[in-house]
Amino acid sequence: MEGLPLMPIANTDPAYYRAQKRLLDEVEHGVREANRAVIGQRLPEITRDGFLRLATVVARLRAEYLACALGLGRETRGEVTREEIDRLARLRTAYDEARLAFEALERCVQRGYVEIADPRPVRTPF
Repeated sequence: MEGLPLMPIANTDPAYYRAQKRLLDEVEHGVREANRAVIGQRLPEITRDGFLRLATVVARLRAEYLACALGLGRETRGEVTREEIDRLARLRTAYDEARLAFEALERCVQRGYVEIADPRPVRTPF
């Protein structure tokens, strides 16, 4: 049997997979607890109104970015200036950053890292 590679125990031992799953479950639990502690300390109370205000900011930034994009070259027969492109890039960056922040906050709520102080439905603030 010389020359044949030995099968790693991980490929054949069911106990290995159980131990691996247990380890990953423990790590996941630790990550959740660490996030709850650290994020919860920094953001002690998130309200539904604050959450919706952030969503409204994202919507406004998206609208401004798209309006700028649609307006490119409107009065110059398709020619776009460097200033127009720079403005579009600034608006995209602002929109992307706000959107990513909203998504990160939403993910924190979904994963139980933070809680909404009053999760009842509310009318949007716009």
